[in-house]
Amino acid sequence: MAGRTVKSTPKRIPPDYDGSTVKRGGNKLVVKIKTLTPLYTGGIDGTMDRIHETGILGSLRWWYEAIVRGLGGWACDPTTDGRCPDNEGNYCDVCAVFGATGLQRAFRMEGPVWWNEQRDRRLTIKVRGNRGWFLGRGFMGQADLKFIPLRLPEGWAREDLWQSLLLIWTLIARWGGLGPKTQQGYGVVQADFNGKTLNVEQALQAFERLKKRSDRREVVHNDNRPSLDGFFLTKARFDLGKHDAKEWLLNQIQKPTLGRTKQEFEEESRWYLEPSNGRNPVLPQAPVVRYYLRGLIKQTKHNSQWVFSHNDRHLLMGEQGRKSLIHVSHAYPVENNLWEFRIWGWIPEQLPDSANRSTVLQHLRRWLGVSQERIWHKAQTNNETLWHRLQMQNVQVCWFTKGSEKPDSYLRVLLNGCEYASSRGGSGSEG
Repeated sequence: MAGRTVKSTPKRIPPDYDGSTVKRGGNKLVVKIKTLTPLYTGGIDGTMDRIHETGILGSLRWWYEAIVRGLGGWACDPTTDGRCPDNEGNYCDVCAVFGATGLQRAFRMEGPVWWNEQRDRRLTIKVRGNRGWFLGRGFMGQADLKFIPLRLPEGWAREDLWQSLLLIWTLIARWGGLGPKTQQGYGVVQADFNGKTLNVEQALQAFERLKKRSDRREVVHNDNRPSLDGFFLTKARFDLGKHDAKEWLLNQIQKPTLGRTKQEFEEESRWYLEPSNGRNPVLPQAPVVRYYLRGLIKQTKHNSQWVFSHNDRHLLMGEQGRKSLIHVSHAYPVENNLWEFRIWGWIPEQLPDSANRSTVLQHLRRWLGVSQERIWHKAQTNNETLWHRLQMQNVQVCWFTKGSEKPDSYLRVLLNGCEYASSRGGSGSEG
């Protein structure tokens, strides 16, 4: 921050807040989460020792940045020197809610106390002799997260704050993930709002009021930062036929044979696959999906030329020290003895070399067997698809990308979820 002169900005505190308790009703928002795949929030030495509130808050901000940019708002990059405030003490639309230097966050979050007594345990997944993935134990179960107001952005009432948070949580629960390791299977959650419901119209109106602040900072649009209009969001459902979950997993991976390795695999796969204490089973197939998806990206040619360069491939699927743009969840049980998982991500308009967003989405649709948009339908499973490599049959998929509609209209449709074929043109939808 050297060389920057920042105007002192008073913190706007609601009149019924005395610094510790709120004197009137509606003083907190309670979000009850239930994990569908393990939640990872960061920790020392790469393992999760406890629930870190900073990991949850960082994820909420990341999603809000994507929403704000997708709606045409202004969001800085908080990791660079261009972060808020500017030299006049102004703040972007995201920092107005999530805070920055000189401006406290609009809320405080309180999470549960939970210590991971098995943080040294991990499940090792190797596919066809690759280096392998090492899946540490995260939090599984139910938890209450409490949000307490600290101040209100100019022009906002408290309900505007709550509805903005509910908007973020609904998008995460319906399509994405929570926490730093959503690329590797973690972070799919259900969210209940303890009697409150999302009012999308009020959330959108709150955003419009946010843009009218007197201290609003204009931020140059950055094509290299996530925006909701550049996301693809996919859910897939499948059954395992005559196989049980463990049998299917063992058929997909390099089977552990050594005594200790085999014992560790048995214990850790049991932790994932056997429900206990009210938590659901989890099929830890994200590494397997990632392995075959990376292979499809690597092997794709057009007119005898590679479609995706080395740099493009590593941007999409990650490499040592860099996260991937494509996120893959583990699978969790849904109705009718089916399993469901998610593949989603933000794709920049232009990749490092020759490929662009349109090219990536075109090939993803082909690999995922997608033939329709925004509706559950049977996926194609020919030998060009991911499902063929995973030996999955009777796969149902639902695929979302933004079309030509206005950003707020797209957000409304996205939050409604996937339609079933019988409800196309009607009001039926599914989360």
